[in-house]
Amino acid sequence: MIREIEYQIVKNEVPNDIEFGTIFNINTNKVTEFTHGFHKYPAKFIPQIPRWALNRYLKDIKSLVLDPFCGSGTTIIETLLHGHSGFGVDVDPLSVLISKVKTTPLDIEELNKEVTKLENNLLNKDLPIFKPACETIEHWFKKEYIPVLSKIRDTIDKIENRDIKDLFLICFSSILRKVSNADDQSQKAYVSHTKIKDAEHPLPIFLNQIKYYQERITQFSNSIDENVKSKVKHGSCINDLPLLTENKLFDLAITSPPYIKAIDYIYNQMVELFWLGDLFELDTQTKQNKKKKLYIGNKQVLKQDFVDYSPFIELTNVENLDTKLQSVFQQDIKNGFKHSYVTYRYFVEMELHFQQVSNVLKKEAHYVLVVGDSTVSDIYFETADYLIEIAERNGFTLTNKWGYKIKNRYMRFDRKGRGGIIEIDWVLDFVKQ
Repeated sequence: MIREIEYQIVKNEVPNDIEFGTIFNINTNKVTEFTHGFHKYPAKFIPQIPRWALNRYLKDIKSLVLDPFCGSGTTIIETLLHGHSGFGVDVDPLSVLISKVKTTPLDIEELNKEVTKLENNLLNKDLPIFKPACETIEHWFKKEYIPVLSKIRDTIDKIENRDIKDLFLICFSSILRKVSNADDQSQKAYVSHTKIKDAEHPLPIFLNQIKYYQERITQFSNSIDENVKSKVKHGSCINDLPLLTENKLFDLAITSPPYIKAIDYIYNQMVELFWLGDLFELDTQTKQNKKKKLYIGNKQVLKQDFVDYSPFIELTNVENLDTKLQSVFQQDIKNGFKHSYVTYRYFVEMELHFQQVSNVLKKEAHYVLVVGDSTVSDIYFETADYLIEIAERNGFTLTNKWGYKIKNRYMRFDRKGRGGIIEIDWVLDFVKQ
């Protein structure tokens, strides 16, 4: 593990030129400007990182930037604010909607009219129609709050302007964990029986949140050049990335892929999916479990998936990595078989990812990738170094590696030795050959 780290302290922004191996402690409170503060999202990186890459590698001319694991849209927001066009891809449908909302400028006059109309409609006496498919919804929400939430969803559904409707849907989604009975900070959605939560009434919370979204999307919309565009697509970046990105060639790619044994985003979003899951065909547990298998780094595997796996036969051809996979397999009596397979599959899929990104980047374009090392079954994996070796055999050359201290974690949790608290995010700066 990393011990006694020597940090270089900087305020707000990292310098343009960085010495290889530098680790920053970035002191800033500027991480929620514009639409960055929309919707909590686990394990997202700070806007200072894509900002650094955009400033360093793109000139004044309009360029095209890719984020193949776009998550909640941090890279695309910064890309647009810098005067370039952005394209995001993510396998998680709620993430795609969050990113789309955060990166879509709106007609503010029309938005203001719709906000007034929404507020008025929420106060009428119409009975709610929408009903969550979840049969145990009263476990997750106070009984008296359920019709209020249904009324909010009904009112949003009547809005005709697609972009404004999506903004309200994400605003609605952003309050659901807070007004639910579920613990606010755990990775998994669960209702604690020892620390009883007294959730606040949804309507004032929603109306206050609408004002915040209205203010921030106005600020964002007024800051964007009308000639730059953004697009976010739902799909996997280990399959046909050229098809997903419409055969475009990109000037720069910036992303943060999942960690090994990644956060279960669907489980994390369960409370939100009770109310929005029908939009993505994720309103039942069967559909959700099927979807989980598409996420890189996910640990939702069945025994039949790895019954024929052996780390002594199926190799990544990264020597130290294969040794670690074999150690997990042998030393963790209870879970080593599964954990070794999940970790092996992560690196296999990341190799496919590098091949796909190489297909859509221009020659000599940079790929800035942010990732943390991990602990699996009490064995430390130098994930960043392994990914460097894998990237370099797939058409990339490393030009720099530096890091920064992770702060202000959303969903702070200890994975009890199975994943660990990750202290440093490494910024890997590749160039395509």
